[in-house]
Order: sequence, then structure tokens, then C-alpha cells
Amino acid sequence: MSPPPTPPSEAVSIRLLGPFHLSVAGDDPQIPSVPLPRRAAELLQLLALQPGRSLANEQVVDALWPHLDPDAGSANLRKAAHHARQFIGQPDALVLRGGRVFLLPDQAVACDAERFERAADEALRSGDPQACKAAAQLYGGDLLPDARYETWTEAPRQRLRDKFLQLLRQTGDLERLVREDPTDEAAHVQLMREELAAGRRSSALRWYGHLRDHLQQTLDMHPGPSAEALYRECVAGLEGAAPRFVGRAMELVRVLGWLRASLAGRPGGAVVRAPAGMGKTAFCRRVAEEARGLGWQVRSLQAGDWTRPYGIAADLVEPLLGELPDAAQAIGAHAQAVLAQMTASGDVKPLALPLGRHQMVGAVRRLLLATAAQKPVLLIVDDAHAADDASAQALTQLAASGPPVFVLLACRHALPPLLDRNTSRLQRAGQLEALELGPLSEEEAALLAARSADAPMTAEAATAIARRAEGLPFAVVELARGAATSDGATAVMSRSLSSALAERLCDLDPGTTEALRRLALSAEDFDVATAVALAADEGHDALARLDQALAAGVLVVADGRYRFRHALVRDALAEGIPPHRRVLLHRDVAARLAQGGAAPGLVGHHWLAAGDAEQAMPCALAAARQAFRLGAYEDVLRHVEPLLAHRAAQPEALALRAESLDALGRPGTLAAYDAAAAFAPDALSHELRAKRALAQVKMSDPPGALQYLKDVHPTTVAGRLAEALAYSGAAALGFGDPAEGTRRSAEVRRIALETGDEGTLVIASWSQAAAAHARGDLHGSVWADLKETSHLPQLAVRVFDGHLCITQRFLYGSRPYAEVIAFADALATEAQRLGAARGHAFAVTLRGEAWLLSGQLDAAEQDLLAGGRMHRAIGGATGEALSLQRRSELAIYRGQMDRARGLLDEALDVARQSDVGFHLLDRIYGTRIAMATQPDAALGVLEEAEANVRGPLESCPGCRITFAIPATIAAARAHELDVAASHQQQSEYLANVVMKLPAWYASLHEAQAHIERASGRVAAAREGFAAAAREFHACGHVLDAARCRELAS
Repeated sequence: MSPPPTPPSEAVSIRLLGPFHLSVAGDDPQIPSVPLPRRAAELLQLLALQPGRSLANEQVVDALWPHLDPDAGSANLRKAAHHARQFIGQPDALVLRGGRVFLLPDQAVACDAERFERAADEALRSGDPQACKAAAQLYGGDLLPDARYETWTEAPRQRLRDKFLQLLRQTGDLERLVREDPTDEAAHVQLMREELAAGRRSSALRWYGHLRDHLQQTLDMHPGPSAEALYRECVAGLEGAAPRFVGRAMELVRVLGWLRASLAGRPGGAVVRAPAGMGKTAFCRRVAEEARGLGWQVRSLQAGDWTRPYGIAADLVEPLLGELPDAAQAIGAHAQAVLAQMTASGDVKPLALPLGRHQMVGAVRRLLLATAAQKPVLLIVDDAHAADDASAQALTQLAASGPPVFVLLACRHALPPLLDRNTSRLQRAGQLEALELGPLSEEEAALLAARSADAPMTAEAATAIARRAEGLPFAVVELARGAATSDGATAVMSRSLSSALAERLCDLDPGTTEALRRLALSAEDFDVATAVALAADEGHDALARLDQALAAGVLVVADGRYRFRHALVRDALAEGIPPHRRVLLHRDVAARLAQGGAAPGLVGHHWLAAGDAEQAMPCALAAARQAFRLGAYEDVLRHVEPLLAHRAAQPEALALRAESLDALGRPGTLAAYDAAAAFAPDALSHELRAKRALAQVKMSDPPGALQYLKDVHPTTVAGRLAEALAYSGAAALGFGDPAEGTRRSAEVRRIALETGDEGTLVIASWSQAAAAHARGDLHGSVWADLKETSHLPQLAVRVFDGHLCITQRFLYGSRPYAEVIAFADALATEAQRLGAARGHAFAVTLRGEAWLLSGQLDAAEQDLLAGGRMHRAIGGATGEALSLQRRSELAIYRGQMDRARGLLDEALDVARQSDVGFHLLDRIYGTRIAMATQPDAALGVLEEAEANVRGPLESCPGCRITFAIPATIAAARAHELDVAASHQQQSEYLANVVMKLPAWYASLHEAQAHIERASGRVAAAREGFAAAAREFHACGHVLDAARCRELAS
């Protein structure tokens, strides 16, 4: 059938498909048109869509002015019609008569939407592919994209689009169809079938990846059975045969023994070290098989791109979230929100307060357990040496968290510094076991050769291969598989293993080999789009090159991604690049990766390797921003420090470095803030300087901070908050004017309440409470907050979370515990009267703490249990974690160590669901240290605690004493006097300057007595314990007094 005829020239032409346009025949293009107001344009568009270009007045008003009453709507209709007539230039262009509106009555009008729909209907009725193709060409784009959210456009837009897609199906133009509708599974399946039939497996993989990515991003779904079946057919034989497993019997027994032992508490993981090619992957697969047989849920991961913060963790999390129909119900709303930050592919709304590693670990652990069907979980990470720093932190913290999760890390001997420190520490603490995989024996290697050969092999040939490979399993397998095409087994490895692999596996055309070198230089693995971008050259088919690499066994496919068959294959290709070409190749790779939409950190890494800091700058900064948003501060530094080596005055890099050093609690923070402020714009400069002053307060120098603040005048909310915190914190420590802290805190808190900024509200509430304490009015501040937030339950949770640290000043001998209990009773009664659930939970928990510290354990248990339940019911993770931690102290007083340990584990899990963990982690890890009865064990717990509580996101000046005192005692009992002295110095400052409370003075004297005893000064130690006992007794801590009297005897 022939295409529809071209219509005659009409007086008026209207375009609705794509951007709106209306033109009148005979108009002079040199004369500017009359402006068309938005509502007049919408009136023209609405009428142009109607049959006969006419609609009842009330229908027009309902569509365009639904919020107005009929009279007001009619007035607006007349006004819009007037503007439309002026725009068209004809007084009768819009006619209102008989209760209807007419557009260009009795005139010839050409409307592209009408023309397309008429042609589409006729073509679809005929079924003629050529007619359908001609009709599809009339579709100029989706209907009125600038009015996408107007309800009156939705139905016609969808109707016309559906007809366009039907035309594409009829014409068989599937590639255009999936570009227009990337979730059309049937079209993708047909494209995959056609590519497979033509032998183009890489093309089929590309369409599978296209479908999978768009289904996941758009609909949060996975491909259906037909697409998955074709994918399996596509990758059959391309995933690489599972490595043959020979020997390793003793190593396997040891790991399985550790798995069984871990269920009782330790170890929490193991690290398997070996050089490349020694069989780590095969060993891990065998462990996984055995573990499944023992009832474990096994999750396996492959590390790769270090430039992606939490990259391995995200690879774990994304498929697991797909297994949960209701993630918020299964793991909690906070954990779900944290994981959404980790897995977000684009912009995502940040959480109220900065993310920290404990929140990430807690969310991942909860997800692992929620998807484990009540089984213990074995998490295997191959090539762990290639992990990004944030993932390395998360993995080792998961191992330290204990059962029912066991982490098995397979890696080379040389580890990145952070992973090396963490694994070494966990090994010393007995939380991580270590295993070395050595060469196979000659007998084992010969057996592996015989099993791996493509054809039967004589014993002599197998032995010759075993000797030549020197026990390296990968070399054995490669030699055995190549023996059938070689002159003899002993001739295969005439040079280095890497050279031989390059010769045998890369016997491809030069263009394909060059493409594989680009791949080898770029990354560990690749999605389809990245692989195509790296393999492409003008005039050559990138997909055909990938097919050659797959056929040769150089590349394999796993989970829809390309990987090199083995790390040694990649090494061989990379080593084949001469030094003088490597820089140019990095530049080429960077440009290709950028064009393919690769992660900015990876692109920036290659630009830097090419020596082009200018090109690297935006990429590395984008990666650093992403890492900062996720709280991956080590990764931030890995991105910005190379940039600053090239351009020392880059403002954003300097600011990111300063704030990351601050978050990590690193030396050099103040100097980094000074450098950043010197090059920042004025408003940001004052914000950074205010943050510097706050950091100086936290570093125990309030006088210096107050002096510095005299010339700081922040205008941003973040800067004013930091300034208020610095003044309030200094006042709480006995420096400066409390009224100044009160004034500034109140102003920032007012802004937070008005804007609903929960994160600022939490910190401003802490600041205001600190100032209230400094002026002696903490009771009044708590009462005021109770009343102010009684009708705002979500804000009440936030406000009282912010009080957690400061309200501990009610305790520890500040006043008789009978008065504290009476205050808590009154507060609970008033909270119940107001219906303020968070205030009630706070009061009950505070009362339980007072009972606990005064030695009334039964009453304390009752209130702490009730307070914990109340906090859980309202989603108050902070208060619930505090209740659990206090109950663990109670269990320790009763000698119930196993119960205390379980409560602390639960407290840590709940604390990781809170974004104010810096008020909780010191207490939890401090209690862990205190309950370790054996000196060596206590020292191991201390080392773990020091690594897991660092910087202002994980610790606060007021809460730190709950860590420092038990740390001093543990180090002294282990006779590590230098360590003890360091913690004693911090304890003295915290007790004498920060807290200034009688029970903490007593605690300090008890800790000092432990140092005296460890130093051999027995008499001084007894005197110190006796003094501590008297002080504890005076402030009502009867159980602590009894302990010190016993130590003094």
C-alpha cells in the first residue's frame, strides 16, 4: 500500500507531537509574533485535540482551572480566548457560542497529531509493513512534552504513543522499538533470538543487559523466564568452566571447622591468602559447596573497582533487596533508607544526618539475615585485595560482628593499607583466622593436569606438566588444556607464564588484541556498554571482537558482565603494553569510559594515569562527592589527594579533604580547614572556619576555638550550626559565656523547626541543652522541649535524641538519686498527660538509669525494659539502644556475662539503625571492654574498640568518658602502661574538665589505682581504691563502692 497522500496546504498548521507550534499561512516571519500566555496556549492545545476542535465551556474550565468556581473559571476562559485570538491574528479564531468553545471553525487546519492518528489507524487495519513504516515516520515525538503533567494530556498522549509502538512492531523495527520503549520485553527477546541465530552472542548479551537495566531502574523488576532462558543459552560455555579441585584436604577441614566454631561466637571470618593462580577461586567454590551441605546460606562476591565507594557492598545488596517484597518491614525503615543511598544510581535525597560506616554495616547485616531463611550466612569475597576502602571497612566489621555471619576473604599477599590493618587486628583478637594456600604437590598437580586435559593424557605427560608448572594450579590447567595442540607438554611453557598465556590466548587479529589490552588496562570487569566502548574502533565491529575474545576463552561472562578468564590473563595483556604507549592508552581508555558512562572515579583514575589532571578534575571531584555523601571518607581522600598534588589550591577538593579528615578524627584537621578556607568563596570560607572552630573544641581546646571565632561570621545554616555548637560546647566545658551559646543555638534550632530540617534539629537541640547545662537550667530545658514537641512526635524523637548525651548530667552524683527519680516521675506524668510518647519513654529510661546507678537492680530492670519497649514502638532507635546497653551493665553487676554480651550485640545492632551513633558507640564498646575478664582478652577488645569508634561521627566529648575509663583499666590490667597512660590522660581531661561529676571523679581514681597496681605500687593502689570507694559511696553508687572496697582489701 502506498503512503498516505500529502494533504493540501491549509490556512493554519498546528504541531502537537513534540514542542507546540501554531502557524498561519501568509504570516511574515520577519514580524515578531504576539506573545502567547501559558493558559492561552493550553486552551489552543486542548481544543486542537478534540474532534471538531470544539468542547463545552464547563469541560474547558474543569480541565484548565479545576480549582476555580464556575464564574471565575468562565472569566479566565474569556481572557485566554482573547489572548489566543490576538496570537493567531484572527478575530474569529476562537468562538464562544451556545455554551461551547470552537477553535478555527469552518477553516482548513492541518494538525500533525490528527494526521498521524488517521494514518496509523489505516495502516494498522491493513497490516501492510510499508504503510506502517510510513505512518510511523509521521510521529514527531510524544504529545506536548511541555504539558507532561497536565491531566488532560495523559490519555491522548498514551493513546498516540501506543499506536506508534504498534506501528514499530508491525514494521519489525525492533531496535527503534526498544529505544522508544526500553521495557518492552517481547521485543528484546526477539532481538536476542535473532542475534543468537546469527552467532552474535555479544550482541545478544547487549540486548539482555539493556532490558535488565531498564526493568530494574524503571519498574524495579527483573527479566522474565523467556529472557533469562535466552541469557543462559547465550552464556553457555562462556562463563568459564568451574576450576577443577584437587588436594587442599587439610585446608578445607580447617575452614569448615572455623565455620562450625563461629556459631558459638568465634571466629567471625577467615582470610585465605595466595598468589595469583594458586587456586583461591577454586578453593572458595569448594568451601561454598561444603557449606551449603552443612545448611549455610552462601553469598559470593567478586571485588573489582576500588574507585566505587561501597562498590562490593552494593553488588551484594542490590540483588538481595530484590528478594524482599517489603524491605522496610523486613529490615526496618532506617536500614532501607541507608541501603537506598548505597545503591542509588542517580541523585537521591540525603539522610537527615551524615552517614557513617556503622549505619552501613548494620543495614547490610540486617539484609543478609533477612534473606537467609533462618540459616547462618557465609559471605565469600574473592579478590578482596581489589576492594574499595569503604567496602573493606564494612567486610571486616561484618566479620567482627560475629554469628550468624561468617566472612571469607580470598586475596593476594599484598593488601591495601586499610584492609591490611583491619585483618591484622582481627587476627590478633581471634576474630579472624588466616590460611595460606601453597603450591600443589607433584602428585596432586599431575592429577589436576589429567582431569583438566581436553583429551586423555599419559601419566608421563601429566607429570611433566606438573613439574613445569611448579605446583601452580592455574598453570597446570592451562598447560593441560593446551597440550593437545602443542609439540609436547614440556615445550608449552618455554617462557614466563604470562607470556605463554598471551601467545596462546591472544592468537587473535591485532585489532582485537589491542581492544583486549584496553580492557585489561581499564578494570576488573565490565558491563556490556563499557566493553563495547572499549572494544570499538572506526570501521570495526566491537561486538564481533568481543565474540572472538569469548570464543578464544580470554573473556568469560558472569551475571551479564564480561570478565577476564583469570587475573593472570589480564596481567599478561597489561604487561604487554610498552611503557611509552601506556600513557596514551590510559588517555584513550579514559575518553572511551567517559563516553560509555562509566563511574566517574574510574574515568578520573585513567585521566590521572595519563597525566591529564585537568580532565581528571571533574571526574575525581564527582567521585569524591559521592563518597562523601556515603560517609566513605577514606575513599574521599583517595580521590582528592592526587588532585591536590597537581593543583594545591582547588577549593572543592580542599574542602572535601578538610571535612573528611575531621570526620575521621585525623591529625592535620585544623590545618586542612585553614587551607580550604583560604581558597573558598566568602560564605563557604566562613562556614569552613566555623567548622574548624568546632573541631578545635572537640580537640580539647575551647579557649583557642573561642579566640578564633571572634573573626568568623557564618551566614549559611551549616556554618551557623557549627558556630552555635562551638559556643555551646565551650560553655558546657566551662569556657565562654553560656548566654552566647544559648542565643546562637536557639536561632539555629528555630530555623531547623521552621524548615523541618531534622538533622540540624538534633544537633541544635544538643547545642541548646549543652548551653542550658552550662547556665544551670538543664531541667527547665527538658521541660520546655517536652511541651514544645508534644504535638510533633517525629520532631520529639529527634529533639530527645539530641538530649541523650547532655541529660546524662542528671546522673553520676550531680544530685541525690532520689531527686533524679522524682524528676523523672514528674516528667513521665506530664508526658502521659500531653500524649508525648517520646518524652514518656525518655523519662522512664532516665528513671531506670538512676535506679541502676544507685544499685536498685530490680527496679532498674523493670524501667529499662519498659523504656526500651516504648522507644521501639515509636521507632526511637537511639533510646532503645541506650536501654539495651544499660541492661547489659545490669547483667554485668549480676555476673551474667553471656547475657550481657548478647544485650551488647543487640544494642550495637540497634545503634547502627540510629544516625546519632556518636552518643552510643562509646558506651557500647566501653562496656565491652569492661566486661572482658581476662587481661589479654580485654586488650584485644580495646584494640577493636579503638578501631571502631573514631572521629566525631562515632564519638562525642561528653560520652567519650564511658570509653576512656574502661580503656585505662583494661590497658593497666594487661600491663600495657604506655597505652594505659594515654587513656588516663584523656580520662583526666574528660572527668575534670568535661563532665565534672562526682561519680566520674571516683571512676578516674579507680582507673588510676589500677595503673598504680600494674606499676607495682601496691600500697598506693590500695589507697586509690579505698578513696574511690568512699567517693562512690558518697554519690550513691553502692555497687561500685563495694567493688572498689574489695579491690582495696
